[in-house]
Amino acid sequence: MDTQSLPLVSVITPSYNQGTYIRETIESVLQQDYPHVEHIVIDGGSTDNTFAILSQYNRQSEKFRFVSEPDRGQSHAINKGLSVAQGEIIGWLNSDDTYLPGAIRKAVQALMANPHWGMVHGNGYCANERNLPIRPFPVKPQDRQKLFERCNILQPAAFIRKQVLYEVGGLDETLSFCMDYDLWIRIAKRHPIGYVPDYWAKARYHAASKSVNQWPTVGLQEVFRTSAKHYGTVSNDWVLEYLYFHHNKGVFPLLTFFRAHAVFGGAPRITAMNRYPDMWVPPRFHVSIQSDPQAPAHTLLIRGSRLGSPPSSHPAFLHYVINGSMTGRIAVSGTTFTVELPLPPDRTNHEVDIFASWNVKIGSPANPRVISFLADQVLPLTYQELQFYRAYLANPAGIAQWVRDHRTPVPRL
Repeated sequence: MDTQSLPLVSVITPSYNQGTYIRETIESVLQQDYPHVEHIVIDGGSTDNTFAILSQYNRQSEKFRFVSEPDRGQSHAINKGLSVAQGEIIGWLNSDDTYLPGAIRKAVQALMANPHWGMVHGNGYCANERNLPIRPFPVKPQDRQKLFERCNILQPAAFIRKQVLYEVGGLDETLSFCMDYDLWIRIAKRHPIGYVPDYWAKARYHAASKSVNQWPTVGLQEVFRTSAKHYGTVSNDWVLEYLYFHHNKGVFPLLTFFRAHAVFGGAPRITAMNRYPDMWVPPRFHVSIQSDPQAPAHTLLIRGSRLGSPPSSHPAFLHYVINGSMTGRIAVSGTTFTVELPLPPDRTNHEVDIFASWNVKIGSPANPRVISFLADQVLPLTYQELQFYRAYLANPAGIAQWVRDHRTPVPRL
């Protein structure tokens, strides 16, 4: 084939203070055996020796150019590079990652042989700080369904048609970690994703890399947000990954996070509540609840605490009225307590009133308040959320197995 007819490949590298590694990154592009490559580095105004290195390569190679100015983060840098890229095919190579020999040529061959593919990805290695392979990255063929379960695409080993990137709107600049996962999902909604079982890249894992020090926090939070946005829920693989890092946080932080990301379906929500800003509640504590008919509220869970313990001769009770008719009473002992108030399953809206058998006057004479208890957790739960809560209390160490046994997510495809 006439090499002049081969498509131009634009490799975009976002960079900020990666002078230790960026020379290897650039060399891995320039040493490719594919003839039509441009390498664009979008530097965020580095304060180390990055600028000097980029200036050197800018003088030495016509295939290389760079911009160095403050930006709004990695996703913004990639989008800036995309706006000036001239190639038909885009490679995204971070400033501490490297291509393996022949990677670009093999990617172009695959895309030319499969014009229906929107992108293609290959295998790769996780590398250490010295860029020595540690282990293969667990790459697998991917489609929209498989991306729901987990992301098995190694980002530096992926090449995308530029028209497809424009079609899906580039990278989501509100994401700072899993913008690649979000991008793959948006591409998979419109185009097949190709896979070639050959090794194309190395992703470097070192102490300063986001993949090492931000994955349990920022990374997983963005994964849950991205999955919930595209699929309406989150896979068990991602839930188990989150539990691996965070199972010791306690049941209420876990419930709050999972409810925010539809792990157990659409979580019932509180639409009105007369709890004070400091979490104390008045003698008549009122809560309005709304839920989805597909995931009705089953129980109102309240964790509370009170000022002092009542004498044993004066038992304390919470009286509750639900939807104006269903009435019950729960005994409360000690200074802290947790109660489960049952909600009728045949309604999506509930009005709950709770009256404590004790009250305390607090505040200054000019601003007195009568309070009952401090309610730091008020959660309307679905049946499955309640079962998760009870399972965690019974055996925190076994909660991952409970998820495997009892949760079957259904993604919105």
